[in-house]
Amino acid sequence: MLSYFRINDPYRLVIIFFILLAFRLPVMMSSGGLTLPELNYMLVGEKLNQGASLYEGLWDNIAPLSALVYTSIDFLFGRSQLAYQIVALVLVFFQSLVFNKLMLDRKAFNENTYIPGLMYAVLMSFFFDLFTLTPVLMGMTFLLLALNNIFNHIEFRAKEDEKILNIGIYIGLASLFYLPYFIFGVVVLLIFMILTGTVARRYLLMLFGLFLPLLLTGCYFLLRSRLNVFIYNFLNPLWQYQAKHYMSLWQIAIVYAVPIGLLIFSLARLSQRARFNNYQSRVTQAMFMLLIFSIIFVLISGQLTPNIFIIFMPSIAFFLTHGFLVFNRRWIAEIVFTAFLICAVLVGLGTYFDFSFTARYIDETEYLVDNQVSKGESKKVLILDDDIRPYASAHAATPFLNWQLAEGLFRNPEFYDNLTIIHQGFQEDLPDVIIDTHDVMPPILERLPQMKLKYRKEGNTYYLKG
Repeated sequence: MLSYFRINDPYRLVIIFFILLAFRLPVMMSSGGLTLPELNYMLVGEKLNQGASLYEGLWDNIAPLSALVYTSIDFLFGRSQLAYQIVALVLVFFQSLVFNKLMLDRKAFNENTYIPGLMYAVLMSFFFDLFTLTPVLMGMTFLLLALNNIFNHIEFRAKEDEKILNIGIYIGLASLFYLPYFIFGVVVLLIFMILTGTVARRYLLMLFGLFLPLLLTGCYFLLRSRLNVFIYNFLNPLWQYQAKHYMSLWQIAIVYAVPIGLLIFSLARLSQRARFNNYQSRVTQAMFMLLIFSIIFVLISGQLTPNIFIIFMPSIAFFLTHGFLVFNRRWIAEIVFTAFLICAVLVGLGTYFDFSFTARYIDETEYLVDNQVSKGESKKVLILDDDIRPYASAHAATPFLNWQLAEGLFRNPEFYDNLTIIHQGFQEDLPDVIIDTHDVMPPILERLPQMKLKYRKEGNTYYLKG
């Protein structure tokens, strides 16, 4: 099968699409599998589509462009996991096209091949949470577009300032889908310093492009008198937000054990057998730097889930392609690739449908939403905790969706400003049910006696009377 993609024929891209579809269709046709982050994205889209203002009427650290996409999906399809999966399928296929075209146009390999796009598609099918639309996935599109201009600059030492500016703008736009993408601005600076003879003026031009989308977004929120909440919700969590570990690092290592093993093997083969020209050597160094900084990206991300590791996929696909191309005996490459495909099925679909040994080692209970959770069913609910599962069968009330952002507010009601914000939030969108896991409501209700009269308490849950 691998030899089929060595042929320089665009129709090979159609086969890549059907490979993506074959991996994803069983999950798309099944019910369940909704993850907690996915539920959060749906709640964001639903809340904003109901007229709430981002970061003021909705407290969450989601990036502005991601929020816009989820609002649009909610407007068109409502809470539809299938819609997320279909959009993700189209987007991953598009990224495979972009990545393969980038490698072909920039002559990153000694052969004109469609193996890079194939590798990217298979890697993006290694776990079921890669099948949905996440901010990391959306931002990856712009990182790939930036990578195209980076390779162009490495190849030609381009005199076109426009392309240098575009590199910064693409990374800036990616960070408006997921803020940690901003770290790749540092990667570009290092690539310019180490691999090119870029003049100082172009460093400044790239930095200007990098900050431009963020500055324009800041101006938008400033004009709407919401700059403070924009900084508090979107920028501050990058260094103050406590990461959510939905799965352990060991479990994620099991998910990606085969790609990691093949990556190490490919790097070893390249050091022994690769024959690169000067330009290809510099491209390889650039991709290795991207691989290293992807580790930093994961460390500063706000959550630990398999889909965060999407950031590694272009680098791994690049090195795996080199690894398969340096095989002298093509039949060995075919056997290794077939085993690679089988492992993707066993890990991705086998874990999801519980027919693979990996299901015994990967615990998804902290990651998946239990569809049986129905506390406050079809009502407006406020959950004062990180566990947002009850929202699966309810609507989010008040602006306080993200507990980590709102916790300081509810734990310090003695401050007048905090109490005012809480009172205003309840007035504008009174919840039918309040799930108070951390017992923060009693001192608040003592200071708001009119609100206290509206609720009756059962355990850690408050119900609206009448």
